[in-house]
Amino acid sequence: MALRRAARLDDAIALLARIDDGRQHDIAVTRGGLLAEAGRTDEALACLRQAVAHWPRSAAALYNMARVLRDKGDLGGAVAAHERIAVEHPELVPAWRSYGNCLVDLGRIDEAIAAYDRGTLLRRSLRTRDAAHADYRTATVAKLQHDLDQFRWLEAAGAGLPAGGARDCADRLERVLGQVRARSRGAQVVELTVAEQASLAPCYNLILHRPSADRIAGGAIDPRIDWRDVTRRYFENAPGITWVDGLLTPVALEAMRRYCLGATVWFRYRFAKGYVGAFWDDGFSAPLLLQIADELRRAAPAIFGAHLIRKIWAFKYDPELSGIPIHADFAAVNVNFWTTPDDANLAPEAGGLIVWDREAPADWDFDRYNSDEPAMRAFLAASGARQVRVPHRQNRAVLFNSDLLHETDRLSFRPGYENRRVNITMLYGRRADAAPAS
Repeated sequence: MALRRAARLDDAIALLARIDDGRQHDIAVTRGGLLAEAGRTDEALACLRQAVAHWPRSAAALYNMARVLRDKGDLGGAVAAHERIAVEHPELVPAWRSYGNCLVDLGRIDEAIAAYDRGTLLRRSLRTRDAAHADYRTATVAKLQHDLDQFRWLEAAGAGLPAGGARDCADRLERVLGQVRARSRGAQVVELTVAEQASLAPCYNLILHRPSADRIAGGAIDPRIDWRDVTRRYFENAPGITWVDGLLTPVALEAMRRYCLGATVWFRYRFAKGYVGAFWDDGFSAPLLLQIADELRRAAPAIFGAHLIRKIWAFKYDPELSGIPIHADFAAVNVNFWTTPDDANLAPEAGGLIVWDREAPADWDFDRYNSDEPAMRAFLAASGARQVRVPHRQNRAVLFNSDLLHETDRLSFRPGYENRRVNITMLYGRRADAAPAS
């Protein structure tokens, strides 16, 4: 492991191979894992198959083998390995997320969400959480302020919560927030003291409340939308961008808004700009979200083609901080829609999304088109890219080719928890499978 930390993977694997006599479980499993990390998947799979044959109930061997099988494209084998883990080691938290990813690859979305939720409920309950995990040892001022505002809102809304209720959670957060604020800046991740961790334990980064957001009989998307016109505009604005107002029916919009306000699922917070995130593999998994995703694909088949939903997440923004910097996403089609009322936005001509009409180069890897801002800015300038600004409007959805570079527009929203900008993102298909927008 010291060799691995020194980026000497081949030396680490060679050392393990020399001392692996086939009788030491940890050595065999670790060697298989490092072979996979080095991209030597055939060798990794052979090693891990041997380990599973020798230790058929080994959770680590089965888990590593399942991951390698998925990497090799053997989804059937990966699912079978995960099904064994689910029966024999249902408490293995990371395996549920990995199992869900395999099911997404197969298009079995409802089953994937069920698998994700099994892992989330283990990871995010007080009894079974891993207290040593960074999610429970660290915080930011922005994250603590969001959670404090949310629990005060839940208290005012009369939401029933365990562990003393919303008021107790808010009081705990307020005390710790004051201590953390005194020694940090807004988006800086800080280590919580032992006393602070103990104080927050009953309420921090746990699923304590998820309002109902079930599928809606009769549909969630407004039937009055002219999807032929939407599709025409998408392709006329090559390489593929348009937007539509009034996406959801009033019932669906209200349910989605209440869910985003009340669900204690905003677990991601290590972002330099201070916003918080919720992801479908970690609690943000309302049935209504899946209904919206499916209805969108069916409403505009020329845009979405055969692409199935692969990711759903949401971000919630502090009114005093900025949004997501420029990037592209690993998908074929991107949908973003907003749930916050228009009167919360103090700059109606902004607050939404900026999209450039140039695709990130096909040979760029994920790190370059997702986080190398100087390279992206230079590419846009050199290519003469045109900026398309889509202002924020409640219930407006932006549909665009996911290869297009985009970023959050400048934000100026009223203070107050209900006024926080909420953006929901749905990604369809894979970047490599995207067809030209023509």
